[in-house]
Amino acid sequence: MTGNQKKLRPPKETPLLSPAEIEYRVEKNARKIGRWYRIYLATAVGVAVLTVIFIIIGITQGNIAKNSPTLENIASAFLSGELMELSGNAPPYNKDEVKDNYNHVFDVVDGILIPSKDPDSSGTVVTPDKPTENDPSSIYDFDYSKIPAGETAIIPMDLSLSSQGADYIYNSTGYTPNTKALLAANFTSSNSPSYISTNAPLVLIIHTHGTESYSKNGAISYIDNGGEIARSENTSENVVAVGAVMAEILNKKGIPTLHCAVMHDRIQYKDSYSRAEETIKQYLEKYPSIKLVIDLHRDAVVKSTGELVRPVTEVNSKPTAQLMCVVGSDWGGDACPSWQNNLSLALKLRDSLNKKYGNLCRPAYLRSSTYNQELSPFSLLLEVGACGNSLEEAKNAAILAAEELVPLIKMM
Repeated sequence: MTGNQKKLRPPKETPLLSPAEIEYRVEKNARKIGRWYRIYLATAVGVAVLTVIFIIIGITQGNIAKNSPTLENIASAFLSGELMELSGNAPPYNKDEVKDNYNHVFDVVDGILIPSKDPDSSGTVVTPDKPTENDPSSIYDFDYSKIPAGETAIIPMDLSLSSQGADYIYNSTGYTPNTKALLAANFTSSNSPSYISTNAPLVLIIHTHGTESYSKNGAISYIDNGGEIARSENTSENVVAVGAVMAEILNKKGIPTLHCAVMHDRIQYKDSYSRAEETIKQYLEKYPSIKLVIDLHRDAVVKSTGELVRPVTEVNSKPTAQLMCVVGSDWGGDACPSWQNNLSLALKLRDSLNKKYGNLCRPAYLRSSTYNQELSPFSLLLEVGACGNSLEEAKNAAILAAEELVPLIKMM
């Protein structure tokens, strides 16, 4: 048995380290500990800085720091810049994704109006205009005590920002257009340089999102059931009815106009712009005389509290929805050769409406997607009111917009 027993190996001798080797290992361990300490310290400082920034933002949004411009500037920069990118609010450049997600473009938080998807390229935060003598404050008075239990308020507001000047725009592109020059410039078009008084159609009105509808007349609140706000397939009560009014006025004023009542979002909201594109191409092929395509929508302006905003003014003692022109561009990579002409048209229309009717038109909104505006010599995506407005208010606005478009169309 002794022959099968395993003999234990003698223990290994631990080599003795020289003083230099001991010093080297001590320094190496110290460097390793120091490196981890610096990482920990940097992480702690970063967390502390972010905490301070969010506290500043919270204070600023709560209007506690109104007298501290430094805090407001820091908070504004983060709200409109990098922080929005981190939260997924930077403008996406996927063509279909951008086209189908332009809605809810503004958010009103504690009286501050900021774009909720594409921040103004200037990085500024703009407050809504205060009521003026020409825009009576009574229309903006609101009594929260009258809201029924379980319902959410619809707040009347002036979003015209007319105090910022006729050339002011919202801009989510990298371009810096000379809006003063575009406002004063004559239109340029290689397709149809002069107005021809014939019966050939000059204008096409379509509805990419034809099911967009409005609140009930006189409504001050709505029931938030978590679903889509203000949608209807009834063309007598949705945005198609507003397009019909605009087409009627243009035709009466001598501008031959076609109105397509197809609701391109009725079957499916997704890809509605692709379906509208095919419709526009068919009309342009059949009627090459068309100079201007108006894609008529209604906006959705919602506060962070869930309250709807009702962009409204008063014209001839009638509550009238405020309008906004959305102008596409080639910034996202798709061709849109006429975007500066379209922006010029939007600026001129806003200037004309606001000079005549006070605060009727909101600033134009220049976007990175084309919204099918590359298809015709001139195009506009026209937001007539928002989901907080009534159909009657939207129709009042459409009539005035159509009347002011007549001389502009004759200049094309």
